[in-house]
Amino acid sequence: MPRQKGPRRPAAGADRWRPRREPRTLPGAGGDALLLVSPTAGRGRARRLAPRTAEALRRAGFTVSTVMTGSLREATERARTAAPGSVVAALGGDGFLGAVAAGARDSGAVLLPLAGGRANDAVRRLGLPLNPVRAVRALPRYEVTAIDLGQVNGRPYLGVAHVGFDALANEYGNATRVALGPFVYLYGGLKAFRAWRGVTFTLSVDGTERVFPGWFVAVGNGGQYGGGLRICPRAKVDDGLLDVVSLGRSSFLTVVATFLLSYRGRHLGRRGIAAARGSSVRITADEPLNVYADGELVGPLPAAMTIAPRALKVLMPADSPALH
Repeated sequence: MPRQKGPRRPAAGADRWRPRREPRTLPGAGGDALLLVSPTAGRGRARRLAPRTAEALRRAGFTVSTVMTGSLREATERARTAAPGSVVAALGGDGFLGAVAAGARDSGAVLLPLAGGRANDAVRRLGLPLNPVRAVRALPRYEVTAIDLGQVNGRPYLGVAHVGFDALANEYGNATRVALGPFVYLYGGLKAFRAWRGVTFTLSVDGTERVFPGWFVAVGNGGQYGGGLRICPRAKVDDGLLDVVSLGRSSFLTVVATFLLSYRGRHLGRRGIAAARGSSVRITADEPLNVYADGELVGPLPAAMTIAPRALKVLMPADSPALH
């Protein structure tokens, strides 16, 4: 299947694509930091790590307020009330980090993403340590960088919004009570194969429409999901574009190969895979399907995805693989 062409990125060094970085001095050092914790993330992992993470922040010079949030909505609202330029540390899974990012965008606070879930794809992609205490200790090596936020039906997300077979796998993975860590989505995928039925998608990227029978459509900002699947391997969080990857009509073996190769981002260019870039994406289908973003249910199709360029300030390594 031919590869859809999207807008070209400007040549290296063009001002539009240069990450906006703040002074290297840590925001709020010697001041306040808000540590938001998801008590259920990672089957209690975030809750268990919270005391040591708070202590690491204190040793870094912050006066820390810790909040065990009761919902994603509360996480967003807490971050939304943070002081502009202050640090909001989010300890939880990908969906929790996306919810906190939505509030930090509105308040102008600086997000420190910390891994407290099972997959932790946002933290992996941004290049931070998976141990939250080590991530805090590494703060002197980070810079405040303005990154993009994806939006699906108005809901902000950091990593990937997706629909199709992979979303069904996500659904099964979230429902399992077996402690499988990042492999929970592999388990969900195996279950999804048995339940999947053929679907025809209508995909529009910046007004260019394509109708095809297929397995999934993934729209990446950070471009990684499912415990390490680099489904949109060329996605960058500072380019002002969404990366769209879809798999059309394919055999069972091709689907398996696609996901295995995506762990190293080597699936692009293979038969059945189409890729495009744009700032506006719309997806519908001939069957009822749910859309997921950062591992959380958004709702049923249709889905409209847009990009908010450099809308969020994040503490992250200057050499992050998610940046240009």
